[in-house]
Amino acid sequence: MAAIVILALLLTGGYVAYRADDVYQSLQNGRAALVAAQDGIAAGEKSGDRVQLQAAMSELRQAEQHFLDARQTAGDDPAFSVLGQLPGSGNQLAATVHLASIGADLSRAGEAADTIALQVAVLKRQYAGRSLTPDDLQALLQQAQTIAARYRGSIVAIGRQLQAARTERAQVTTTNLLPPLRQAYDQVDAALATADTAFIRYRDVNRVLQDMLGISLSG
Repeated sequence: MAAIVILALLLTGGYVAYRADDVYQSLQNGRAALVAAQDGIAAGEKSGDRVQLQAAMSELRQAEQHFLDARQTAGDDPAFSVLGQLPGSGNQLAATVHLASIGADLSRAGEAADTIALQVAVLKRQYAGRSLTPDDLQALLQQAQTIAARYRGSIVAIGRQLQAARTERAQVTTTNLLPPLRQAYDQVDAALATADTAFIRYRDVNRVLQDMLGISLSG
């Protein structure tokens, strides 16, 4: 009987290790895709290249899916539920689930920001390099207001998703986390700080357009 119990524990441990590696890989893949997307949005805004911005959107969707996969495995797999009952394991597992949720929230915020960037890029390609007349500036202002109205859902989503990420982050105390997980949260804190400037600014279409074209809009 004892041998059967030991064998069961070994098999379960092997399965948990296998699934833990799945979670780790999903988190790593999500982070890599999110970082690449952030770089792509910055480069696409600078150049006005819709292809770059569309590629960034694809990377953001991939990042979101990787993070969702990690969250589902860590949160729903029965083996992890058993593991979470062991002393010292529950906090580690909960922090992993929160980490995946934060990544998914940041990815969705990026998708909303990239939606705005794609629209503004059209205007950059239309007006960049021209000597803008007062009529051009008025037209730009009207077009910026149209984008802001038409894509208000995306503009609102940027703030909502970033707030969701911060709410998840506030639920985790890193003091007792294992070093790799604690380091991951250091990266999360940096990513949240970056998102506050890289994504939040897309809530103001006029500002993004001004930055893109090096002009001043009022109204």
